[in-house]
Amino acid sequence: MRIALVILTLLACQFQISAQNNAVFGFEKTVLKFPKAEGGDVLYFTYKFKNTGSAPLIISDIKVACSCTTPAWPEYPIMPGKSDSITVEFNTKTVWGWQEKELRIYSNASESYTSVYFKGTVKKGEYVKKVQAEDKRRGD
Repeated sequence: MRIALVILTLLACQFQISAQNNAVFGFEKTVLKFPKAEGGDVLYFTYKFKNTGSAPLIISDIKVACSCTTPAWPEYPIMPGKSDSITVEFNTKTVWGWQEKELRIYSNASESYTSVYFKGTVKKGEYVKKVQAEDKRRGD
C-alpha cells in the first residue's frame, strides 16, 4: 500500500512539474476589428503576443479557412518572457459583407491550438460586381 502511495505521489509531482514547463501565448488582443473596407483592398493585421510560459514557444502552423487570408509567423523559438507578433494579410478582392475569420495557431503551447480572430465589413468591390454581372448575363 505504501509503495502505491509513493508511486502516486511521484506521478502527481511529475505531472505538476511538466505542466509548469510549458510555453503559453499571452496575446494583447485576440479579436481585431477593422473599419469598413472597400472590396479589393488588402488589409494587414498584427497580433502581438508574449510567451508567458517557462519553455520556448514554437509555432508550427497557422490554419485559415479562406485563401484570402495569409498569415506569417516567427519561424524561431520565442523564449520565455519574450514578445513577437503574427502578421496577417487579408485580400478582400473576392469577399464582401460581414467577415469574421479565425486563425488557428498550432504550437507547442499547453493548448493544442490557440485561436485569434479578425472581423469587419467589406463593401462589394468592382471585381465582385463584374463577376456577378457576367454570371447574370450567362444565366448562372
